[in-house]
Order: sequence, then C-alpha cells, then structure tokens
Amino acid sequence: MRFHSVRRCALVMVSSIALVAGCKGAEGTAGGGTVIIGSGQDPKTLYPPTADNAQATEITQLLFQRLADRGPSLNTLGDSGYIPRLAERWEWSPDSLRITFHIDPRARWQDGHAVSAEDVKFAFAVYTEKSVGARTGAELRAVVDSITVADSATCTAWFHQRSPEQFDELVTSLTPLPAHILSEKWRDSLAVNSFSRNPVGNGAFTLVKWEESVRLEIAPSPSYGGERAKLDRVIWTFAPDAQTLTKQVIAGESDFVENVPIGDATAAAKEPNLRVIPLGRYAYNYLQFNLFDGASERPHPLFADRALRRALTMALDRQLLVRSVFDSLGRVGLGPFVRAQWAADTTITQIGFDRPAAAKLLDSLGWRAGAEGMRARNGHALSFKLLVPASSAPRQSFAVLIQEQLRLAGVKLEIEKLDNKAMGDRVKAHAFDAVMGGLNSSPSPSGLKQTWTSTAAREGGFNYGRYESKTFDAQTDSALTSRGKAAAKAHYRAAYQIIVDDAPAIWLYEPPLLAVANTRVQTGAVRPDTWWFGLAGWSIAPGKHLPRDAAPTKSP
Repeated sequence: MRFHSVRRCALVMVSSIALVAGCKGAEGTAGGGTVIIGSGQDPKTLYPPTADNAQATEITQLLFQRLADRGPSLNTLGDSGYIPRLAERWEWSPDSLRITFHIDPRARWQDGHAVSAEDVKFAFAVYTEKSVGARTGAELRAVVDSITVADSATCTAWFHQRSPEQFDELVTSLTPLPAHILSEKWRDSLAVNSFSRNPVGNGAFTLVKWEESVRLEIAPSPSYGGERAKLDRVIWTFAPDAQTLTKQVIAGESDFVENVPIGDATAAAKEPNLRVIPLGRYAYNYLQFNLFDGASERPHPLFADRALRRALTMALDRQLLVRSVFDSLGRVGLGPFVRAQWAADTTITQIGFDRPAAAKLLDSLGWRAGAEGMRARNGHALSFKLLVPASSAPRQSFAVLIQEQLRLAGVKLEIEKLDNKAMGDRVKAHAFDAVMGGLNSSPSPSGLKQTWTSTAAREGGFNYGRYESKTFDAQTDSALTSRGKAAAKAHYRAAYQIIVDDAPAIWLYEPPLLAVANTRVQTGAVRPDTWWFGLAGWSIAPGKHLPRDAAPTKSP
C-alpha cells in the first residue's frame, strides 16, 4: 500500500540502498566516482507536482530546486535558518501577508534558459489546478492566494492570512517549473508524461538515462550555478526484494543502505568494513479504525462507538509490542506526531494498557465473554478484519501480536494481507474495518490538517477512517494560525489530547530508521528528514576507489 508523507508527499515506506564509489582524478587526487542506489521501486514519474513515492521525491529534489530549503536546524516557523536556492533573497511586507522573492541571476534550466519569476507563477497555477492532482496542491490553495510577477527576476506570493509556518508551507510545497517548455501544453497528459520521463530541471544534477524498473542515472548538471557535485554519476537500480538489496551491501556489492531491517543491521554491524548509522525519522505507524460502514454514511457497527475503540486500545500492551518487534530501537507512538517535531508533547495522557479495565468496559457495553472466552453481543461476535500490507514485515509482526493480545481480551481479529495496489484501492474506497497504517511526516506538525481533520476525511485527504471532531478541528486550525510558537504549541497539544482520547486509531510506534554504510563512504552529516540532500557532497575515502568509479567518457 502507498502510505503518504504528510504535507509533502505520498510515500511508500520502502528500503533504499546507496552505493557510493570514487575514482582517482588528475594527478592522483581523490574525486569523481559513481553512486549506485539500489531501491525497492521505480519512481514512475519525475514530474514534481505528482512525484509521490520515495524514489520520485529523492530524484526530483536532486534535479529541481525550490525557492528555499529548510536549514540544518529544520526550523519550520518564520524564515529563520532557511537556505536560499532559486531565490537569492526575499522580503516580507509589514503585515506579513506577502513575500517578494528575487530570483538568483545564476539560476538556469538545463536547456540554458534563465529561471524566471514567470516559472514560479506558472508552477503555482499548475500545483493549484485540482485536475492536476498535485500532491501539495490542496495545501498551496489553502495558504497562498496568488503569485504576481513584477519583472523577470521578481515575484510576490500573496497569502490568505498570517500563520507561523506560511513560509515553510510555500517553499516546501512549490517547485518552480519551466514555463517556456510547459506553459502551452501542461494540460496535455501526453506532453506532461513526456516531460516526466525526460525532465529539464535546474538543480545540481541532470537526468542521463532512465530504463523503467531497471535503472536510472543522473550526473552533475553543467548549467548549475553552484558548486559541482563531487561524484560523476548517481545510479538507481530497482529490485523489489529488500533482503536481496541488504545482502548486497554486506557482500560489498553496494556501500550504503538507507533502511535496513533490525536483524540485517545486527549482522552488518559485525562486518569490519561496515557501520550502522541511526538516522532521524519523521514517521509513525498506527492501527486505524473505519468509523463508518465502508464508504457509506452509516456508522460502523463496531468502531462508531468511542468507548469500544478505547477498550480495544486499553487491551493492547504497546510497550511489549514495540519491544517484541524492534527490541530497544523502537518507540511507542504517542499520537499523530513524532517526538522530533517541535510541537511534540510527551506529556499527553495516554490510554494505558489495562486488560482488566478493558474487560470491565467491554462488559458494560454488552460485549460479554462466552464459554471459550470470546465476546459477543446480541448474537454477534466481537470480530473484525485488519488489512496489513504484505510488503511490510514489521506491520505483519505487529498484526500477529495484536491478534493474540486481543484474543486474550475476547476479541477475534482476522488478518488480511494485501499487496500495495490492492491495499491502496481498498483503503481509498474506505472498504475496510481497520488497517495497519503509516505516515511519513516532516519537521512541521501542520500535516495534521491533511491527515486527521474533518476536511481530510471529506475532501481528498488521508483521513481514510473518517474521524471527525469539531473540537479537534478547531484546535488544529488555531494551531495553524497562531502568531507565536508558544500559542501554536498549546493548541497542538490540545488537539493531540482530543484525538488520543477519542481513539480513532491506536498509536503503535515510531519506526527506527537504520542505515548501513561501507567505511569507504564519506557522507558527512546526514539530515534526518532528507538524507539525499547531501548527496552532492558525498565522496570516497582516499585509497578506497574501485574500477567502476572511473569517470564516464562523455559528459551528459
């Protein structure tokens, strides 16, 4: 199933392997080399508005630049710490309702055309056109009213209202597009598809070759105005078997694995030429209930009942679940957020594990245990089905453990494993009782609007269980519009407490993210939100070069 990255993109939680290699440059100096990234799936598209899986996100963000990016502090409030990219500088209006960007005169598209203010305005029109289905289109429509152009290098973004994260929401949701190529044909699906296969970007890398589901190669862009990447090539190779990809790094066939299962990481740590790197991660996983009967407007016969949802949450020992699957490396989920976000609050009152109290609550709801301990009410068994992605070993492990713990509470759980497409279709159609879900979030907590509000339940968001609460919505809206960090955090806390109390989902865990790297790879500091941002600076340790790292005979 495709699980969505909150605010920024819809992502599948899959493993990626990066093989970094180097070569000897002129007069024996270190430089160049090839990076081979083994990955679980093809990116499908390199069109930024609709790039919605992990690989598409990684590659498009290397081919295309945004106006600005978050800096190392990962701040999302105001514009403090943001790094200028296509925008050389910007100024706020006194009322903070507009920002004027000045395009860097060195910025060039890879066909030689200068990046212009019109490219920003055009991209905004594309992203906010509903028929395009841009992954961040709804967010842009909600935050930005319009973009106007003063001259070829100057444009102004006009906001609907002030909010703490309005700058972040704009620059991380909008990728400028080449108007001179697409403006006359962007509504033509064939033309857009052609561009998505052979994009003309403006970033540090340019596309060299793409064989779908086999390999994709990029190289430093000659038109890029910044410092040239240290590597000569970056190649993604695609294979659906994550275990095979992990074995390659242990065997020395690859040099970096982004997401390694705990068992494989333990084995890799024993190899003298490998190191395990804990990475930061903005992800959380949960068991989500469908509060309605399929796609109908009828309440679900079980999960429309808030008290029943709370009883089921109470029946699960989540600490034990996490230890059983991740040993000491995982963390119990606290709500629809991760601890690394600035608005996180670890003091939220949880529905704690208490099997006797769960039994008492179920009894009070009329769900009585029979001779074999299983519960029923009015002749109907307390039973439901749980959808689980066949591609996720951790979620399958959690599902089996949850099944046993609920059995001890007298609840029958049936596990239904589905492939990604079938599961995605079922969830989007609301054809489920409960689902093992997961979200890749971001440093910003504002994705709450897209994932758990009433709007997200009714207007194409990711609230597939259709949880709706006016008080939760109000606190979320207040958090998104508060002027100061303290006020915003207070509203987020109130929203988190409301949804935890209502239990539309059982917050299970924050998954660990472990990388395995060959000791010859010099990655520098790796950003917790986007490991690939530093790829242009990766190099190979002196004396660790391989024959395959010889520079290509022709430049792209």
